[in-house]
Amino acid sequence: MEVLNKQERVKAFWLFFAVFSITIVIIVFAIFFNFQLPKEENEHLRTENDLLKKEFEFQQQFSYKIDSAKQYIDSINAPGQDNFFQEQIALKKLAEMYSILPKDTLKGKKMYSNVILTYKQLIDSKKQIRNLTYNEKTMDSLAQIAQTFQEEYEKMKLDLEVCRQLYQGQ
Repeated sequence: MEVLNKQERVKAFWLFFAVFSITIVIIVFAIFFNFQLPKEENEHLRTENDLLKKEFEFQQQFSYKIDSAKQYIDSINAPGQDNFFQEQIALKKLAEMYSILPKDTLKGKKMYSNVILTYKQLIDSKKQIRNLTYNEKTMDSLAQIAQTFQEEYEKMKLDLEVCRQLYQGQ
């Protein structure tokens, strides 16, 4: 005995098989992407984390060196210090800091360069203040000398006037 709806059953079987296959393929892709994408993302995050660690270590090293240079800069123009020597040491520290800046990996290189240039300008400003202070002292001493000469000139003028009157009186 033959089934009456054999053709409908075969058609339904192939439809079921197609839907079942599509479902299995979707589940396999979901499982694949569930394991594969986090692996790639983890690798990317590890690389980024390594870069951030390197950046953080550099910031600590830079901070230590800038504090060291700041001590020498602060001692410039201090009483009892050799200003030229302190300037040279501070400039040497700044040059060392500039030389350790990574050339291509650092994102904030411009910021670090600006910090170094600002400290260099601070050294130059302290030098200019020292020169202006020296010039001010020189001007004060010259003003004192000019005043002394003015007083002597007034005395000589008075003496000259007395001599003229004596000469005319003879």
